[in-house]
Amino acid sequence: MILFFLIVPFFLVSQVFTIDDDYLEFSDNYMVNNFSMNTFLNTFSDLTITYEIINDSLPSGWDFQNCFPTCNPINTYIGPATFFSNGTSVYLNGHFYPNNTPGVGLLVMELSAQHGLYRDTVTWRGEALMEMDINEILYSNSSIDKIYNYNGQIVKDFHFGNIFFVTFKDNSTKTYYIIR
Repeated sequence: MILFFLIVPFFLVSQVFTIDDDYLEFSDNYMVNNFSMNTFLNTFSDLTITYEIINDSLPSGWDFQNCFPTCNPINTYIGPATFFSNGTSVYLNGHFYPNNTPGVGLLVMELSAQHGLYRDTVTWRGEALMEMDINEILYSNSSIDKIYNYNGQIVKDFHFGNIFFVTFKDNSTKTYYIIR
């Protein structure tokens, strides 16, 4: 009987919010002003939520911005406490500003409700890619094993504005974005 009273409270605590996608991966050319990806946070009761960037790994010179529920100033690490009513779907967005610097950036945001009782995280991984000449890669580089797209299909026809993955014979992989 005592075991029953110890276990039951764990089942009574339920999630008060969810995040549609908690890992977002995206890329664009390093010369763009910014690139971003969004998801949504959904509430299941009236609550107040705050956020904090708990991990950032950005190339030198990059900036970031988060929009929750509206866009905050660039490089804001702690978001204000904001009240949301039950049944609300809230826009949650991450921007990277590569400032003409290629590289990969990672941000992890922890969202906290009811004074830290409920927590969840969302991660943005963004890659700012350099322009390249696809013909140079295909015809002059004998170390390439295969080139494929996001769906894992071997690429035979290159369309500008798409992202391709090049796998080399040494099993390394690089990502390329075709812009022209």
